[in-house]
Amino acid sequence: MSLEEIRNTRIEKSVELRNAGIVPYPPISARTHAIGTACENFDALSQSGEALTIAGRIILKREHGGSTFFHVADETGRMQGYAKKDVLGSELYAQFIREFDVGDIIEASGTLFTTKKGEKTLAATRITMLAKSLRPLPEKWHGLADVEERYRKRYLDLIMNPEARDNFVLRSRILQGMREFFLQAGFLEVETPMLHTIAGGALAKPFKTRMDTLDLELYLRIAPELYLKRLLVGGFERVFEMGKSFRNEGMDKEHNPEFTEPEAYIAYKDYEWLMGFTENLFLHLARLVGGKDDSSISFMGQTLDFTTPWPRFDLNDLVREHTGLDFWENSEQDFSAKARDLGITVEKTPTKAALLDEIYKKVIRPGIQNPTFIVNHPIELSPLAKTHRSDPRKVERFQLLVGGMEVVNAFSELNDPEEQRRRFVAQIEYRKKGDAEAHPMDEDYIEALEYGMPPAAGIGIGADRVVRLFTDSASLREVLLFPTMKPR
Repeated sequence: MSLEEIRNTRIEKSVELRNAGIVPYPPISARTHAIGTACENFDALSQSGEALTIAGRIILKREHGGSTFFHVADETGRMQGYAKKDVLGSELYAQFIREFDVGDIIEASGTLFTTKKGEKTLAATRITMLAKSLRPLPEKWHGLADVEERYRKRYLDLIMNPEARDNFVLRSRILQGMREFFLQAGFLEVETPMLHTIAGGALAKPFKTRMDTLDLELYLRIAPELYLKRLLVGGFERVFEMGKSFRNEGMDKEHNPEFTEPEAYIAYKDYEWLMGFTENLFLHLARLVGGKDDSSISFMGQTLDFTTPWPRFDLNDLVREHTGLDFWENSEQDFSAKARDLGITVEKTPTKAALLDEIYKKVIRPGIQNPTFIVNHPIELSPLAKTHRSDPRKVERFQLLVGGMEVVNAFSELNDPEEQRRRFVAQIEYRKKGDAEAHPMDEDYIEALEYGMPPAAGIGIGADRVVRLFTDSASLREVLLFPTMKPR
């Protein structure tokens, strides 16, 4: 039978229910117990003979003459039900056999007992339709040739694949763990705009939109950084935000155009302090996921050890070690030639700093598995970071690499308004050379700095990548409920 034929048959069943005076989509359920609760308290409930009502989706149905076994699942678990013609009555039992299908959401009332095989079971005295399913569930979801169908129809993935559901429960715990860590450290959670008049706060290509009322071109934010630092100017000393950012860039196992990015800023501290804070945060998450004494996780077949302290490597030193090139001694042509040898598209990386960054991403980053800080980037790569106190060619910045991915970007914040202006002017020159990700001039932000921002440090966390790590997932798509997909 084709899908359309099955659907038409189920629509007819829905009509038959209505003709029998039964609403196939009632507004509320009389459920008294979640299935998980009923299972946890099974002995007491079965011994007392107390009647209860469960609700959920039929995921299995087996008819045996005058009786039928069926399984019902809700968010908390699954339970077997037992429908008997002598108990339900001929009419209701026939209706259950004829009009109720696997996939329907139902309500079943009765008492609990244990079968001869030891299975916890509800002896149904009443079965009610809550939502008639017009489409059949896939029979062998894991066998689908098109794995992307799991992402396009995540609701089916969640029904058929318990591991997918577990990933998203764990994702919620991890994000909540981050939030609690910031709150316990005295940070205030705030909200800043998603729509920006200037796409600032990071080196990235934005999404453009338009506000008709003000005839104004706007951008979806690429980072909340500049608004959060305005709050430091305003007198808040510890702030953080957990929200979405958007970048009009590629999609792969580490990138999605919209992503969850907790960012935090703290006055009177620097990037050295933040490295210690970051170590403690990830130890907290590792123990949240694995247990109170756990400091390691398994990711893509490897054991990643979060025991502190973590190693630190200067970015230019690493590039020189792996390629023989030095950012301050070799020319842009040298870096361009090396990039071509590595298969990097030079047209998209028109400056020496951008070439350095792309070479680092291609040659070095994938090989670093255990938590490692990459520190002290060239000033050209970091227009918002403070100049290094002992080497003016660099900034006080670090990236945290774990599992071959960048999961944290942080730095001591540049709070000198005149220096910030010079950095923005330099970025404008990079943009003229073809760097579409160069930072634009932001006069309003410079004006805010001119009122005085205290010395500070800021951190941005790729939450989706962190969840990918702690769920041992092969791709970000496994930990995003609805990843961006190309239309069919």
